[in-house]
Amino acid sequence: MSDRGVATRRLDTRRRVVEKAGAPRREKSTSVGAPAVAGYIADMTAQLESMATAAHLDLLAYFLAMARAEGEAASHADADAAGEDPPSG
Repeated sequence: MSDRGVATRRLDTRRRVVEKAGAPRREKSTSVGAPAVAGYIADMTAQLESMATAAHLDLLAYFLAMARAEGEAASHADADAAGEDPPSG
């Protein structure tokens, strides 16, 4: 493919991204699966945090710990709002 074709494709992709970003945002999701997703993310980031700590990547470990804490808080808050049992963990 020519450079012009690649550039045109990139421009089209950027345009779609900008249009999508400008679209009205939906309100907070009330999906029943949201607490489970948040809990899963918390579990995965906990594992990544352990790996970063072992590799002495302190700043990365800190950010992963913050993501884990946010995931845990979201899983409990969403579960409470939905009237579900909070995920164990």
